[in-house]
Amino acid sequence: MNTERKNWIGPTRRTAIAGGLAAGLMPRVARAADKMRIVSSQKGFWDTTLILFGQQKGIFADHKLDLDIIWSDGGSDIQQAVITGSTDFGVAPGILGALSAFEKRAPIAVTNAAMTGSSDLFWYVRAESPIRSLADCNGKTIAFSRPGASTELIASTLIDHAGVKAKLIGTGGPGATLTQVMSGQIDVGWSAPTVGLAEERAGKLRIIARGNDAPGLAAQTVRVGMTNSRFLAERSELLARLSKGMQQTIDWAYDGDEALQMYAELNRVDIATARQARDTNYPKAALALAPIGNIELSIAQAVKDKRLSKPLTPEQIKSFTANVGRFLA
Repeated sequence: MNTERKNWIGPTRRTAIAGGLAAGLMPRVARAADKMRIVSSQKGFWDTTLILFGQQKGIFADHKLDLDIIWSDGGSDIQQAVITGSTDFGVAPGILGALSAFEKRAPIAVTNAAMTGSSDLFWYVRAESPIRSLADCNGKTIAFSRPGASTELIASTLIDHAGVKAKLIGTGGPGATLTQVMSGQIDVGWSAPTVGLAEERAGKLRIIARGNDAPGLAAQTVRVGMTNSRFLAERSELLARLSKGMQQTIDWAYDGDEALQMYAELNRVDIATARQARDTNYPKAALALAPIGNIELSIAQAVKDKRLSKPLTPEQIKSFTANVGRFLA
């Protein structure tokens, strides 16, 4: 046997091997992160600010996403940004506005549940107010954030349950609402942790109602995730990565104290207050990304408030929820 010929490596083969080795030794070029424009509401709320904490932790970077997050005062602002395409994803607009937009054939798609139940929200009065409960609110003004937001849905449901006729007023965020209540412009304000908790402890205000007080609200999805229909059709792979990042962020936020510390520092409260807000007002199950809970109650409320002209058919409900949970598999 001609061993010299068997072991001989010709120039062409030698070049190919050398090139392969060189390629193997060269550093791999990391894929650039894809940018996504995100709009969320009420910076400082646990559920709507988790996406920021996940960004700071590097969770979304691990999914090759660079999030540009802007903030609004409530659902209608988020929804309008999604409809116009000026943002790629809305974190937690209210389901009432989403249902109304769907019926009007606006270019929106609901991708996930964002908040189920209303354990985070409460309504309050000044300490000296004669109002002891919502049953005392005939002819009074009751605050919610913005039209189409979950606070409008919940306030309306609570008023119906109390059997009173009160005037709902959009007052913006919790800070602005607190000012209006304390100055006497509004009879009943709304809030969520941590705004108002210090005033309650100091005896300056009293909580008269909580979000889950009315029957059915604890199982009702009141806020959702929303994207533009065109973005869904053209960039669904980004939504898949975003959804996985959101789920990972939720798991991380309830697995230790790192997110709690971020939350406490942002809201300038101690870690005990932050922990109470998370564990009492935002149980992990409430932030489940699927399914949409008790949508029949939301539809009935939307019809009552004239946000829907009539109840959705089973086929329409199936279409409205078609993408919920799609990107979590």
